Amino acid sequence: MSEELTLKCKCGAVECKLDALPRVCFNCQCHSCVAAMKAIEGKEGFDGTSAAVDGGVGIAIYKSNNMSFVKASSDDIDFVKVGDQGKGARSYCNKCGTMVFNVFAPNWAAVNRNAMTKSDGSAFVPEGTVKNINCKYAFDPAAAPEPKHSAIPMGTVMKIIPLVMGLGCDGSNKSEKALMPEDMAKVEAAPITWE
Repeated sequence: MSEELTLKCKCGAVECKLDALPRVCFNCQCHSCVAAMKAIEGKEGFDGTSAAVDGGVGIAIYKSNNMSFVKASSDDIDFVKVGDQGKGARSYCNKCGTMVFNVFAPNWAAVNRNAMTKSDGSAFVPEGTVKNINCKYAFDPAAAPEPKHSAIPMGTVMKIIPLVMGLGCDGSNKSEKALMPEDMAKVEAAPITWE
């Protein structure tokens, strides 16, 4: 890829350069992703870039090697998990409210695709068809648009598993301490409303 992409919250407090196209893009329709997004974007004063796409959360998957952080201060970043026992913390800019990452791990990250821009400042739009996944876990499964999949399609899983295992990743995200909560017990919990 010749063009560098940028991931940036609306106010510019959090910024990351991406030197490749995403490994995969999809819209996650699951309760957890959507509940976390709604908790973040439902905060008073929200003026961020919404992560919402077709009723789900627009995600682009990146490996750590392709990410270079320009700005990421713990003063500007807060976290939301789903339920008191939630294991995943979604990071967002506490200034404008943009959810920056749906997942942020040492080897990979699930990026808010709507907060990505091309070098000319225009919005990043994935090529081809973007799948809607985890539709059986959606708040309204029938409303999820086509193409929809009840779970994560095997092709998508095969693109993510190597990253989770650290294959081809340099683990450099672990140096971005501001994007990983120090204590999950202190992370704000969005309520579980679907049980």
